[in-house]
Amino acid sequence: MYMPPLPDALLPVYSSKRLTEEEFAALCRERPDLLAELEVDGRLKIMSPVGGLTGNRENEFNADLTLYARAQGGKAFSASTGFRLPDGSIRSPDAAYLSDAQLSQLSPEQLEKFIPAVPVFIIEVLSVSDGLREAETKMRDTWIANGVRLAWLADVDNQRLWIYRADHSVELVSPLDRTITGEDVLPGFTFDLNLLT
Repeated sequence: MYMPPLPDALLPVYSSKRLTEEEFAALCRERPDLLAELEVDGRLKIMSPVGGLTGNRENEFNADLTLYARAQGGKAFSASTGFRLPDGSIRSPDAAYLSDAQLSQLSPEQLEKFIPAVPVFIIEVLSVSDGLREAETKMRDTWIANGVRLAWLADVDNQRLWIYRADHSVELVSPLDRTITGEDVLPGFTFDLNLLT
């Protein structure tokens, strides 16, 4: 099925048709180039690829998270990984981490599909086509509500990063001129925010 490109201003786009997880998985297999998430209500959310600056910022986070996982255990996952959350949605954060304890509960078959686990830590990086209000809602009502223990939302263009915690506290870091930590969720993990600018 041909889908013409849409201007960034029109994205994300939500389908009116509701999909099951199986239909969503089949669509993703058929259209591996599609950037999409499955909403709680079964609607398909179609997103645009990010630009070079945002892609590089995501990569900076992922590089350090991968090095941490190699040294401390667990696994880091990129933005193309789908996580099946308890609320029924399938989401793809820009960076995510699962602990060794979580990984030990998953079979190789489960890891080949949308992962049926809630990452302990995720990162979302705002791109020019993302709305801040929608991103904040997603952090609070999707990631934290489903059990993520620590989440970062980076708005690099405006020199801001929010730290969301499992206790529902939110901390604003601004400007992005310091090093932040993985706190008690990822002991020993640090990230120099100067890498993003």
